[in-house]
Amino acid sequence: MCSVYLVSQKTSKKKEESMLRSLATALVLSTVALPAAAESLEVSTTVGFESRYLFRGVQFAETSFQPAINLGYGNFYGTAWLNLPIGDDDLVVTPGGEELDLVVGYSAPISDVVSFDVGLTYYTFPDLASGFFDLYEEDGDGMGANTLEPYAGLAFDIPLSPSIYVYHDFNFDTTTFQANGSYSFPLAEKTSFDVGGYIGYVIDDTGGTDYVYGTASADISYAISDNGSFYAGVRYGGSDLPGGSVIDDSIAGTTKSSAVWWGLGFNASF
Repeated sequence: MCSVYLVSQKTSKKKEESMLRSLATALVLSTVALPAAAESLEVSTTVGFESRYLFRGVQFAETSFQPAINLGYGNFYGTAWLNLPIGDDDLVVTPGGEELDLVVGYSAPISDVVSFDVGLTYYTFPDLASGFFDLYEEDGDGMGANTLEPYAGLAFDIPLSPSIYVYHDFNFDTTTFQANGSYSFPLAEKTSFDVGGYIGYVIDDTGGTDYVYGTASADISYAISDNGSFYAGVRYGGSDLPGGSVIDDSIAGTTKSSAVWWGLGFNASF
């Protein structure tokens, strides 16, 4: 979750700190908004692998294991999402690249077509020097890396399933606007071709660099049961940040503006 560039801009006043985002995306990533339902506990999980971890157009790690668990009760939901880099090719500027995002929210319909979604994400970085409750403070001792980001959005039950969101990170003083869309093409009884994408704009409220980012994805999904499916596919994304925001060569320290990577995983609900 919650950008690397914005963080490096601010922490350069003291020292280069961890690469910190401002989703998911996609979650945030990833925010998972569970629909209104009968008041019984709903549980779903995702176990994913991605050859790059990008958040809002900025790369935080290379090949990563990304498990998540989502809970829903009525219109309320919660998510715990973890990024665990695999191997020794993590980004030099992000020690270990580990990230734990905790999300709580409330989603409900406004009409037959429109629903609203509000919530709060807490981004934490377990392998950094700061503790679990240490928030980033621009004028502090430079040790806190964690950050809070409330969000609000509208989702539309129409073709392409569009949604629009606004996020505000109080600790890094960034505001993000993001538009999302997706579509699933049935290929066979248990197989589908799923495409999706989002585009966003990050505003640095402290006068730093504003930028545009985006990602597009295409997956083949195969349902092994009514409650479980596998997926695999490709992604393309990046940003227009000056100097690039995607690692080209982590050893050489070179960057580029965009990249193609792959992902695969398993979804299950209970």
